[in-house]
Amino acid sequence: MARERRSKTEVIAAKIDLIDEKINGYANKIAGLQDQKEELQKELEELVAAEKKAEEEAQLKELMMIMKEKNISVSELKTMVEDKN
Repeated sequence: MARERRSKTEVIAAKIDLIDEKINGYANKIAGLQDQKEELQKELEELVAAEKKAEEEAQLKELMMIMKEKNISVSELKTMVEDKN
């Protein structure tokens, strides 16, 4: 059996088809990576918010401890702050 030769046009068209397949594959990979990136960004934002909240809670706890040690009420602290301004 003799092999038929493809014309130059057919060869080029086949190469274009292969390139299109690769482009589609890369586009799918990019879309998947973008989804992963978005998930990681959301997770990062949640972690940053949780860290900020924990820091604020720690500062409030420290302030409450100082107020308790110095026997200062909330209204007294409020008056001190207002007088300072």
